[in-house]
Amino acid sequence: MKKTRPQRSRSTDETVSPWNDPLGFLLLIGAAMFMLALLSYDPGDLPGWAPLVMSDQANTVTRNFIGQTGAIVAGYSLFLMGMATYLVPISLMWFGVCKLANKNRITRSNWLGVVILVVAGASLLQVNGLFSWRDAHLPHGGGGALGSFVGDTLFMSLFGRVGATLVLGLIYLGGLILAGNLHPLRLLEELRRELPRWIELCRARYALAIGSYDEEEAEEEAPKPTRRRRTTKADLSPADTAETVPDLPLSNGELPLQFEPEPPKIIDSSARRQLHADDKPRLAEVWGKRRAQKLEQAPHGSLGNLTVRFKNYTLPELDLLNWPVEDAKPADKGELLATQNTIVRTLAAFGITVEPGDITRGPAITRYEIRPSDGLRVSRIANLDADLARATRAERINILAPIPGKDTVGIELPNREKIAVPIRELLEDDLFQNGKARLPIALGKDVYGKTIIGDLAAMPHLLVAGATGSGKSVCINGIITSLLCRFAPDELRFIMVDPKVVEMQTYEDLPHLALPVVTDPKKALMALRWVVKEMENRYQMFAQEGCRNFETFNNRNRKRAEKAQAARAAKAAASPIEDATVSAAFTQAAQDEPSSDILPDTDEIDATEEDAVERIGHDWSSDATPAPPKKPEMVIPDTLPYIVVIIDELADLMQTAPADIESAIARITQMARAAGIHLIVATQTPRAEVITGVIKANIPTRIAFQVASALDSRVILDRKGAENLVGKGDMLYIPPGSAQPTRSQGALVTDDEIHAIVDRCVEQGQPLFDVPVNDETGDMEDDGFGGDGVNEEEEDMLEQCLEVIRQEKKASTSLLQRRLRLGYGRAARMMDVLEDRGIIGPADGAKPREILVHMD
Repeated sequence: MKKTRPQRSRSTDETVSPWNDPLGFLLLIGAAMFMLALLSYDPGDLPGWAPLVMSDQANTVTRNFIGQTGAIVAGYSLFLMGMATYLVPISLMWFGVCKLANKNRITRSNWLGVVILVVAGASLLQVNGLFSWRDAHLPHGGGGALGSFVGDTLFMSLFGRVGATLVLGLIYLGGLILAGNLHPLRLLEELRRELPRWIELCRARYALAIGSYDEEEAEEEAPKPTRRRRTTKADLSPADTAETVPDLPLSNGELPLQFEPEPPKIIDSSARRQLHADDKPRLAEVWGKRRAQKLEQAPHGSLGNLTVRFKNYTLPELDLLNWPVEDAKPADKGELLATQNTIVRTLAAFGITVEPGDITRGPAITRYEIRPSDGLRVSRIANLDADLARATRAERINILAPIPGKDTVGIELPNREKIAVPIRELLEDDLFQNGKARLPIALGKDVYGKTIIGDLAAMPHLLVAGATGSGKSVCINGIITSLLCRFAPDELRFIMVDPKVVEMQTYEDLPHLALPVVTDPKKALMALRWVVKEMENRYQMFAQEGCRNFETFNNRNRKRAEKAQAARAAKAAASPIEDATVSAAFTQAAQDEPSSDILPDTDEIDATEEDAVERIGHDWSSDATPAPPKKPEMVIPDTLPYIVVIIDELADLMQTAPADIESAIARITQMARAAGIHLIVATQTPRAEVITGVIKANIPTRIAFQVASALDSRVILDRKGAENLVGKGDMLYIPPGSAQPTRSQGALVTDDEIHAIVDRCVEQGQPLFDVPVNDETGDMEDDGFGGDGVNEEEEDMLEQCLEVIRQEKKASTSLLQRRLRLGYGRAARMMDVLEDRGIIGPADGAKPREILVHMD
């Protein structure tokens, strides 16, 4: 059986040779020298020893620009190829330009095309008898010796003059296609498409030149004709997009004005905005004044211990954050246009005709917009992502077909040099300082350079996921930094769950902490249950105060003060006028009327009735039920702080107690929004068993960083796309109320900046935890999550249960049933209480519970 060799697949996506530019310059220099030698050729410059000398008089001084060498090369070239010799330097110039501009390879077919071009051109010149006036220098005619042999000897004898001209013309056209990759049909198509536009443009300019269009009269009678171009969504206001410009009536045979469409715009949105104005107020000063006004308006001592403790708290200055050095290079417009041309040519090779659109260079990616022709399905472009990546030599490519809100298709390619987005630039933005967001968090900048500031209160919860090293932890630190630069400890509290131990340890002394940083996955469930209980307590406060949500509760005293002030003003306006004559008249009228006791005197009450009341006492003989005893009144503060719960690695928690963790997170995400409690969940393992459907159902706002596969992207965003990100902060952000992800570059905050902000906060106070904390270990006490409704009898039983667990060194429901002779319900109740108090771990099948504390 004959074995066939596997053919080597030639990849057209080869690396650019370092000799490309030198070879291009050499071709241009050689072509220029050859052209100068031909233009300055004089037969008298040839030396006497050279054969084929056609001049009897030799020049004393060489007149050729390139000297005797140029004269010899030009003389022999003209003798051999005639006037077709000029095609050689022209072809060399074309190859040199292609080498320098497009980095194209010069293949053998291109060189073969040049040879065919020269031979066919020389033969055509010879057959048609052109340039006979130079017979003195061209003894064989206009085509030289080569044209004389091929044209006269071969083609003229076979086809005659007319037939030889047609055949040689076709051969010449084929050589042109091979040499320059120029197809005549494609050129005709371009000419057919562009010719009507140029004709209309010339007609419009001619109409303007002869004065048929009176501009001043048009300004008075009709609106100005707008420049006709394709507008983008950013160019139109909402009112403009809903209406179309009416057509203006034309009279006297006037031509409608049509202008040439603008060339593609190149927008460099990666440049940093200079925000270092000395007269611009600082963020700490602006929000410090608002905080002082808030404390002055609040009743004295009504904010509780937190306000008293942090009354003189000042926000960290933004000068603690670094401003990066301006080392970014501006966009190379030539390179951007060359890449766009490559995209257009690649699509044309697959039979897809598109028009180039705008080019937008962002911090990490560049978006190339193309406009498909009428009747073209955009899915055909989306299916060519691999071919476009090969042609553009891009590591990853993302195709938006189409761009939301536009009639163009976007092709996103990563930049060679990524530009970091410092968090200070975002925090100094007016959208962060003076925006309407209640809990603003700086996220990054999109491809158009627009600052992305999210509102955690409107989200109201956030899911952040991505592979290791893609920028997930930096995003979490940026969110924390944004909140620290905006809120004082009495306005916002943090609960941080860090199973990886190393991510959140920087914040362990932060005064904003409501609980110590939780690093044990088994105690994370207790922290989440504390959040659930705090949420329920807040709703009880809201019900008692008649408030519906967190904002209404915090603003109730201000509204009450405004109502009281308005009532006092109305009462003052309705008070009687002190007039002596009016008072005397009313006094005289009262004396003239006879007195009538309408109501009995309250002091004269029958003693029998009092005896009846005392006799009844608490023995109710009627059918009415007595009023229930009043519950102890809840201590209601004037305002409540926001609570932001941050879980840095959800996968570790789901391995410990998946059902309980999922239930607690679902409870928080479903109900905690109106209570001012917001949850941020982060994970680096976006699997379906980690980010379950129950968790995702109530977290519509999501951020996806680079992931390994499209399956992981669907788990996070319910769509693919995150697998095409380039990492290092490149993310897809789904804002609240939107289903379309926005690609942006995440904010960068360094470790030094985090330490500087945290140290500035720690200098002003230590954390005031809402649960008891062991001074030696810094951990939460076992009864830190009390309030579980245990009475004194059950407390005694719990002591006995603890003694049994201390003796047996294990904990299980069956053990308590056997040793204490309890029923299953009561033993299970004791186990639940011990789990809530953090003494034992959650159930793990039939295995005994893990003991979380030292029992000695």
